[in-house]
Amino acid sequence: MNTRTICCKLITTPSAEDAFEETSQLFAEACNHVLKIAVAEKTHNAIKLHKLCYTDIRKLFGLSANLAVRSIRRVASCMTQLKGKRKHPKEFRPKSIDYDARIFSYREGSVSLTTTKGRLQTPMLLGEYQKKALAGQNPTSATVIKKHKAWYIHIVIEFEGQLKGGEGVLGIDLGLSNIATASTGLRIEGKARQDFKKRRAKIRASLQSKGKKSTKKVLKRLSGYENRKIRHENHVLSKQLVEEAKRHNCGVIRMERLKDIRSKTKTWNKHLNRMMAGWSFYQLQQFVTYKAAALGIGVELINPAYTSQTCHQCLKLGSRDRESFNCLTCGEEHADVNASRVIALGGAACKPARISTRKGS
Repeated sequence: MNTRTICCKLITTPSAEDAFEETSQLFAEACNHVLKIAVAEKTHNAIKLHKLCYTDIRKLFGLSANLAVRSIRRVASCMTQLKGKRKHPKEFRPKSIDYDARIFSYREGSVSLTTTKGRLQTPMLLGEYQKKALAGQNPTSATVIKKHKAWYIHIVIEFEGQLKGGEGVLGIDLGLSNIATASTGLRIEGKARQDFKKRRAKIRASLQSKGKKSTKKVLKRLSGYENRKIRHENHVLSKQLVEEAKRHNCGVIRMERLKDIRSKTKTWNKHLNRMMAGWSFYQLQQFVTYKAAALGIGVELINPAYTSQTCHQCLKLGSRDRESFNCLTCGEEHADVNASRVIALGGAACKPARISTRKGS
């Protein structure tokens, strides 16, 4: 079962806004209460945290039974996600509220939500995209979020992604110089994005050096613009990549599993570290995954080891020099295209053998 999130703006009255404000404040306080206990007990297990915290949350914060459960689940989920990094959330802010099927329901054009002031029937501002996506759906979970003094609801819908079983496999190599390179030869260059980020980094550095209160507002606005721009580009690029798979009758898209790539590639080069820190590969992979699922195309993530050093034809180690890949047997090819074709094959199962250059070998 695949999921998709639809964002809708809530049409709120002053009394509804007060209810959401109070609920989000108490929900955040409950989460912070659970967080302290989770850190003290060194646990991220939701069941254990429920036994430790549920009664206190109901008494201290006056949340309904299911809002109390959602606060515990949120902390457990965040702790689990950060477990590998040996971190924990610092603080939960009153910006959102989690809902499940018991405290949230959707009817055409409006949602019913439990708050500290009772159940609210709130209309939504829907465009054609949202209407089409929500038509005939029976969503069971959602998150109410406050953004720029307005309230939004992110509704999670489920859909069956039946694989259509295309014959081919599309390999996609993600990078910085080229944002994405497909095994069909399609290349999406990243120079314009990197130039944009360089300009933004210079502006940020200039504003931060002034240290004035007014510059903080400007920095916040610029950060929001940059994030929206990159997100929009990733939506466009992911659609382009999925359509490339569809056009070539590919039933599977393969990409590299790039988890922890930033920590593994950290260098003394500040410019490279900044580029790596701003590399939104995970977001792009998420967009490709849900767009592909809607078309019945599967997505697989493979081990990235040696994919950029292996020749896709003879599967021997070659040498890479920037955008050029050289194999002593098969010749020269574009490095990212070669890597994407190795990914399409499923990657290098183990370290490939290097072709010997000695005479008589």
